[in-house]
Amino acid sequence: MKIEVFGDAEALAEAAAALWLERLAARPELVVAVPAGRTPRPMYRRLREEAGRRRVSFAGSRIFAIDELCAPAPADGYFWRHVREGLLDWARIPAEHLHPFDPAASDPEAMCRETEARIAGLGGLDLVLLGLGLNGHLACNEPGAAFDSRTRPVRLRPETVAYILTDDHADPRVCEQGVTLGLGTLAEARELVMLVSGPAKQEILRRALTGPITTDCPASLLQTLPGALVLADRAAAGRL
Repeated sequence: MKIEVFGDAEALAEAAAALWLERLAARPELVVAVPAGRTPRPMYRRLREEAGRRRVSFAGSRIFAIDELCAPAPADGYFWRHVREGLLDWARIPAEHLHPFDPAASDPEAMCRETEARIAGLGGLDLVLLGLGLNGHLACNEPGAAFDSRTRPVRLRPETVAYILTDDHADPRVCEQGVTLGLGTLAEARELVMLVSGPAKQEILRRALTGPITTDCPASLLQTLPGALVLADRAAAGRL
C-alpha cells in the first residue's frame, strides 16, 4: 500500500484525475469501478477539464457502479445519478459499456451474481476508485463485512444513512438497503485507489492505515493490498 498526501482537496482531485487519464491512455478499454459521494466530485470536474484539453476518448471504457441504494431510490440509481452528472453526461461512453445496479431489481442477488460474471468476463477490474466512510466502510461494505465478500445485497448502518442525508445533493428517498461490490471483489482489482479528504476523516484514516487489520474497519483491508494507493489531502492526513 502506498500513501500520497496533497495540500488540499483540489490538488488531490487533480492527482486522481491525472492517474485515471494515465491509465486510460495505457489501456483504452480500461475497466473501472467508480464512486459517487462528495470527495470524488472535484475529481470528476478536473477529469472533464483535462480530458477536454487532451481530447481523450472514454469510448472504450467499461464503467461499473461500486454500490447503489435500493428502492425507493430513484429508478436511475441514487449513486449512479451522481456518476452520471459527474462523468457520463459528457464522457460519451456507449450505453452497452455501462454497468449500473438496478435499484428496483426483483432479484438483487441474481443481479449481483451477474455483476460478478460481467467483471470476470472482462478480465477483472483494472481500476477501482472509491472513498472512505466515517465508520471505515468501503463502498457499502459496512463494519463486519468479510474481507472475502463478493457483490451482494447489504444493509447500511444508521450512521451511514444519516451521513448520506447530510449531503447537499441528498434525495430523501434513502433507505438502509443497498447493493455493493464485495471487499473480495474490490481486492482483486489490479489497482485500488482510495480518495480521502477533509478533517472529519482524520481519525478513521488513521485507523484504516495504521490500526489493526480487522473487519471492524473494512478499509484496513488496504494494508494487505500491494496494489492499493491512498490519495489524501493534508486535512485528512493530520493524524498519520
